[in-house]
Amino acid sequence: MHETFAMAADRKNLLLRLSPNVRRAWNHRAAEAVLKPRILFDYELLYLEKGSLQVRITEDRYTLEPGDIVLFKPGKEHEFQGIAGECWMPHVHFDALFYDNFEEVPINFKEWKDCSEAERNWLRPDVLGRILHMPDVMRIPNHSEVHKCLVPLIHAYERKDADFPILQKSLMLKMLYLLAKGLEMNENSRSILHQDALDNTVTYIMEHYDQTIQLEHLSKIACLSVYHFSRLFKQKFGTSPHQYQMQYRLEKAKELMIYSRLSLTAIAEKIGYSSVFAFSKAFKLAEGIAPREFMKTFSGI
Repeated sequence: MHETFAMAADRKNLLLRLSPNVRRAWNHRAAEAVLKPRILFDYELLYLEKGSLQVRITEDRYTLEPGDIVLFKPGKEHEFQGIAGECWMPHVHFDALFYDNFEEVPINFKEWKDCSEAERNWLRPDVLGRILHMPDVMRIPNHSEVHKCLVPLIHAYERKDADFPILQKSLMLKMLYLLAKGLEMNENSRSILHQDALDNTVTYIMEHYDQTIQLEHLSKIACLSVYHFSRLFKQKFGTSPHQYQMQYRLEKAKELMIYSRLSLTAIAEKIGYSSVFAFSKAFKLAEGIAPREFMKTFSGI
């Protein structure tokens, strides 16, 4: 997926603001499943562990099989239309963002037309669908990892202690991360074949960040052509190999400026710059502040 700058900014902003709260978590198992048409004010994440389930979401109909994940979204009408055999469907109702009225909002079982004005005001925005592009039904290769987070979340919900909010947020965030990565795997199936190779080149960059690394050398490590390596690297890490190295160098520089007594000249040399002038120029361009000003911030000078 090629994102515009605005779309990428919206995505980053949302990822920083995610603060999920679980409204209900239930390890539901049933030989019969009846759910009349309704809308939700929040999200429901359902994992089909066993059985076969037919659902309708707005005008679309799906036959769910084990491993399928459904994200019922705020305001989208849905219903269960059929079930084959016993269905195991652990699920969780949650808000993706923090809302002060979290505890006031119930799980809804009515259609939109039957909701009062006050109830309609509880409707959350669908940020996961609109900004993260999460579909209603997900068939992703890492679905079992999602299930491994969902089960302990349900157990923790059933035994809620005072510190449950910390655990439920961490598990929900991990599940959202796994969903995003699973969808990315589906979209970039070719890059999956080269995951280890790409990771190896990043390790090489980290271990040799103070040296001049040729693109051709990295592509040989990955056993890919320069063109395909560059494309797949940027697809996975969001930046070019050269930019990745420059960013890593500057992070190392900041670490040395904060925790060592080295001079700027020594730091510049240590991280691979030909001169302190070249280092200072690159640092200010990336960070918006000169290295000496950065050092003063942490030294108290």
